[in-house]
Amino acid sequence: MKNNKINKDTCGCSIEDLLSENIGKIEERLCSASPEDMEFYVEPDVEKISYEFYMKKQTDGLPIIPPTGERVRKFIEFSGLNKDDLIAVLPPRSGKATVEKIAINSVMAGCIPQFMPVIQHSIKAISAEKFNLPGINATTHPVAICTILNGPIGAEIGINHGSGCLGPGNIANATIGRAVRLCLINIAGAIPGIGDHATLASPSKYSFCFGEAEDENPWEPLHVERGFSKNESTVTVMALDSPHNVNDHRSKTAEDLMDTIIDTAAVAGCNNSHVPGEILIIMSPEHAKTIAANGWSSEDVKKYFHENALVPVELGDRGGRKLDEKWIVDGDVWITRKPDDVVIVVAGGTGRHTMICHGFGTSSESVTELIKLVDGTAAPSVHDFKNKV
Repeated sequence: MKNNKINKDTCGCSIEDLLSENIGKIEERLCSASPEDMEFYVEPDVEKISYEFYMKKQTDGLPIIPPTGERVRKFIEFSGLNKDDLIAVLPPRSGKATVEKIAINSVMAGCIPQFMPVIQHSIKAISAEKFNLPGINATTHPVAICTILNGPIGAEIGINHGSGCLGPGNIANATIGRAVRLCLINIAGAIPGIGDHATLASPSKYSFCFGEAEDENPWEPLHVERGFSKNESTVTVMALDSPHNVNDHRSKTAEDLMDTIIDTAAVAGCNNSHVPGEILIIMSPEHAKTIAANGWSSEDVKKYFHENALVPVELGDRGGRKLDEKWIVDGDVWITRKPDDVVIVVAGGTGRHTMICHGFGTSSESVTELIKLVDGTAAPSVHDFKNKV
C-alpha cells in the first residue's frame, strides 16, 4: 500500500523518500524544493519494454536497457567487425552469435560500448569444443561461467581486481558477466528449465567476472603462465561452482596455509570428488605473499595441492557419474588429475581470505582467448577496435 508519509528523519527529498514514494504533500516537506526538482525523465515505456522482454523469457529476471538501434550500433562500432559477422555457434539451440546479437545482449545487460571486445572474445572462448558448452547448459549441476580478464585492457575498462571484486559495485565486473549470461539465454537457448536444467542453479549465473591483480601476484599472472606476454590482454573462461571462502588469519607458513585451503576444497559432493578436473584458487594478495615468502613457486603450490587434496573413496563415489578407479590412491580419491589442473589467480583487497571454486570435473576445460584485432594481432586498446571496418 502506498505510504505518503514523509520519513521523519529527512526533509522529504531523500532518495529513500522518492523510491518509497514517501514524498507526501508539498506543505509537509521540510525544504523548499519544488515538485519539478523531484521529477525523473526516462524514455517512454522503458519499464514496459523491460517487462515484455521478461515475459518472453529473454532476461535473467532483472530489468534491462532497451536495445534500441542507436545503442546497438555503438556497440557494433567497438567490435571491429560487421554486424553479421559470426563469432560462434552456441548450443543447445545452435544459435548464431553474430556481432549484432552479442551487441544486443550487451546493451540489455547494461554494458558500455567499450566492453564489446571483451564480451565477443568471451563468447568465442566458450564455444571451444573442450569447454563443452552443451554439457554446461544441459546439466542439473549449478555450474556457472566465470570470465577472468588479464592484461592492460582490464585496467583500461576499469575491471575490479581488488576489494570486493567478486561482489557488486563495478560496472565492468557486473555487466560483462551478465552479458555473457544473457547471450546464453537468448542465443544459446539456455533458458532456466528449458535449455538450462540446473536443479537449483546459483547466484554466479547472474554474473561471474573479475580481473587478476597482476601487480600483487608474486608469481606469473594467469595469461603469462599460459604463454601470452604481460602486455597482451586475454579472457579466460572456466566452468565453476560458486566461490567458497577460505578464512585463515593465523597460518604463518606456506604449508599450514595450503593445508587450510586443501581442507576447504577436498570435500564430498563436488564434481571434483568423483570426476577429478580443474579447480580455481582465487588467492588474496596477503595469502599469496605468505606462501611466496616461504620460497614456494606457483608450481610448488599446484603440486602440493594435487598430492594432498583427497577425498575418502566411500564419500567421493557418490556423484552422478561412476568414479574411475584410476583416481583412487590407497582408499582416497584425487580431486585433480594433475598439478596443472590447479588454476591460481591473485585478486582481492586487504584481508587473509582466499576463494576456491570447484570445477565441472572432467567435463570441461578452461579456455584462454587472446583479445585480438581483425588482422590477428594483439589489441593494445579497446579503442583500436573502433571503426576498423
